[in-house]
Amino acid sequence: MCRMLGYLGTPVLLDHLLYAPDSSLLKQTVDAQMLGMLNLAGFGLAAWNDDWPDPAMPICYRNSQVAIFDRNLQALARKVSAGSLIAHLRGVPYRSETQVGQECLHPFRFDGVPVAIAHNGDLADFDRMRFDLIDHIRPQFARQIHASTDSAWLHALIISALDDPAGPQTPDSLLRAISTALNVVRRARERNGIHRSSSVNLIVGDGRNLVASRFTFDFGRFDAAPFQGGVDYLSQWYTMGHAYGLHDAEWKMIGGARDADSVLVASEPLTRDISTWVELPEYSALLVSRGDDGACASRIVALDV
Repeated sequence: MCRMLGYLGTPVLLDHLLYAPDSSLLKQTVDAQMLGMLNLAGFGLAAWNDDWPDPAMPICYRNSQVAIFDRNLQALARKVSAGSLIAHLRGVPYRSETQVGQECLHPFRFDGVPVAIAHNGDLADFDRMRFDLIDHIRPQFARQIHASTDSAWLHALIISALDDPAGPQTPDSLLRAISTALNVVRRARERNGIHRSSSVNLIVGDGRNLVASRFTFDFGRFDAAPFQGGVDYLSQWYTMGHAYGLHDAEWKMIGGARDADSVLVASEPLTRDISTWVELPEYSALLVSRGDDGACASRIVALDV
């Protein structure tokens, strides 16, 4: 199973999210604390900063090699700060038929669309349902799907559900698109008689808004061994506050949710001390937006699926 994180707030050095904490995202390549598997199939990120040219469009970086050996990423992380980030460490089944390549790496983003999407999960028997989704994907995006993975098609489905994929979004518009896409997948599963438990945790963002959802189809129905890294329900955690950094020898936010200007969400906490982290409830989504005054407004809602 993959590991991923999303950040929205005051600009922070990428190194402080990807490398420095004692359970940082890159360390989860081989030592995830809440997952019994290695994550060796590559890494990707989408990052935004208001000070960069064309700030609505993120810079994207992807590399299919084992992430902890990526010296270019480490060098960039020590120099680049971002006010918004979606990063993804890819884990795949250890089988020869598994696709490993640049086209399969998250976060996914289409040309001209600011929204980027990362997925942690595995849609059971996806090959049986894939082409049931095509009628719900806009032709201009269907032509840009370069991988046959469930995540690539989920991305196209969610972007197609936005009223204006290229336009400004809100947390609610992103959530509606996620709910629409999950309902399309639910109907496709029913048509094809697929009832095996399948996780679909998502982080969706556009530099000003961030939505993190935690969802599983048909939880508990394991007619075949699930590809879940030793867990039944994939986790999603968040922390919020301000001045993210090293405090009292611990990487964390301070100040709590009141007057928070930054929110960090991840598949698992980036520190072994999880006292400043909260687990996102099952079948729910965390919605975050950052205003012009720098404050982050956030709320948790139930998923309508």
